[in-house]
Amino acid sequence: NGIREGHRFDSGILHKVILQNSMAFFMSFTVYIIYSKSIDQYYIGHTENLTDRLFRHRNSGSLSTKKAKDWELKYTEQFETRSDAANREKAIKAKKSRKYIEHLIANTG
Repeated sequence: NGIREGHRFDSGILHKVILQNSMAFFMSFTVYIIYSKSIDQYYIGHTENLTDRLFRHRNSGSLSTKKAKDWELKYTEQFETRSDAANREKAIKAKKSRKYIEHLIANTG
C-alpha cells in the first residue's frame, strides 16, 4: 500500500514545554502586593487581569488606593481559580503583618 509506519518520537523536553505552557494558560488569577512609597503602605489584592487592575489602582479606580498614585507591583502568585486566589489573599491579610509581607517580597525569585 506504500504507507510506512514509523516509530513515535517522544521528547521529554517537548512534553515539559507543553505542560509548562498549558499550566500558564490555566493559571489565570493573580494575588498581588503593591506598595506606595509616598504613603509607605502595602495593598494586597487578587485579579484576573493584573495589567488593568494596576492601571486602576494608579488612576483612582479603587477606593482603597486612591490616596496615592505611585503604586508599584512588588509580589505576585498565580492560581487556577478565583476561589484559590481569594483564599490566599485572605490568608496574607489575616497575618496582619508588614513583616510577613516584606518577607514574601524579599523571597520572591
